[in-house]
Amino acid sequence: MQLVMEVINDTLEDLFEKVRKLPEDRKAEATRALADITSDDVYVLSDDELADVMPELEGALSGEFATEVEVDDAINKPWA
Repeated sequence: MQLVMEVINDTLEDLFEKVRKLPEDRKAEATRALADITSDDVYVLSDDELADVMPELEGALSGEFATEVEVDDAINKPWA
């Protein structure tokens, strides 16, 4: 878990640097999104939800991603 947090922290720093270089309107949009995320009303995953998400996050952190076909299928899948 320590490695996951280190990767997340490094990724956040990289993203913050990119946001600093954005045009003002996009920087404002990012600021609003971060304000929403960091508000006291942040949704906290349940243990079951976290158990569903962690294997996917660990896979992504190790370089395992969906193929373009899988992404396209997921995006274009009708909502039931």
